[in-house]
Amino acid sequence: MTKIDKIETTLYRLPLPEAVEAASSGVMADIDMVMVRVWDSDGAQGCGYNPLFSGQGSALVEIINNVCTEIVLQEDPSRIEWIWHKMWRRLHYAGRGGPVSFAIAAVDTALWDLKANSLNLPLWRLLGGFNPEVKAYAGNIDLNFPIDKLLAGADRSLNDGHRSIKMRLGKPSLKEDLSRVKAMRAHIGPDIELMADANEAWRPDQALRALRALREFDLVWVEEPIQPDNFAAYAHLRNNGGVPLSAGENLHTLAEFAALISAGGIDFPEPDLATCGGITPWMKIGHLADAHGLPITSHGVHDIHVHLLAASPNNAYLEVHGFGMNPYIEHPLVVNNGIATAPDRSGHGMEFNWSFLEKFRVN
Repeated sequence: MTKIDKIETTLYRLPLPEAVEAASSGVMADIDMVMVRVWDSDGAQGCGYNPLFSGQGSALVEIINNVCTEIVLQEDPSRIEWIWHKMWRRLHYAGRGGPVSFAIAAVDTALWDLKANSLNLPLWRLLGGFNPEVKAYAGNIDLNFPIDKLLAGADRSLNDGHRSIKMRLGKPSLKEDLSRVKAMRAHIGPDIELMADANEAWRPDQALRALRALREFDLVWVEEPIQPDNFAAYAHLRNNGGVPLSAGENLHTLAEFAALISAGGIDFPEPDLATCGGITPWMKIGHLADAHGLPITSHGVHDIHVHLLAASPNNAYLEVHGFGMNPYIEHPLVVNNGIATAPDRSGHGMEFNWSFLEKFRVN
């Protein structure tokens, strides 16, 4: 029987093209990227990666090397659900989310890539195979940009094939946020879809005031207006704000999504496979949303999320994130007329330039 016989974990620190800012995280000039590579006894391999804030990747490496590796080695690589639960049960007391979910996610993604590669299938077909064409939007991170640079960034997104654009909120005053949204809407016109992300910038009372003031700009959604786990307040804002809500990148378990959805607090659940424990729970969150009649979107890691959304009948949007892997892979994701297409290469289809990545290796 085929067994998993090798796991390798590497930490890289990757510079961003320029420093960017979001309300919840401040200015970011680089990111950590934890890469997990898995080989089975038949010679097939898979890889998963997890991007996170600079300086935080070493914690994931320790969890993977000291706990996950022991659990995964010599297991049957086709039993991904079994392996995921073994990792979760061993680690849940110290986490039930947070770094534990991040670490499990990198391993879980590598296992799914391994399985798809061993079957010579693209990941989206292995996961169910709905439609390879997925609507995409540009997830710009631009809170620190002045208005002229903000609008220039929107132009670049449009030139790159996008027809949906997201901008950041969270300036010191609502007046300044509104002036930026007004300028953006006037610049791109009524036919380009516009989303806005507050990155937890407001208290619930501030968020309600902001949502009502933003109604006139025809936003697809406002994302994370408040702290992610105040589910009752999300329901209040959804019922009274007049603008659809998106959230989920900072929810780290299936149970948290179940609580948010059950509270009636969300229009667009937005799981991130890198933060919620990997592909295994992400697909469950997608099915949970579908059972409640909700569309699913994504956050970050767009080269892999395109497969998950392409396997989901209730897919809404793929976020093409500002923290892309384009400089480090052979086939970057392409958006044409607002549509991203999941590749038909085996696995997730990402072919890394390992020699180039080596320049940024931390350990």
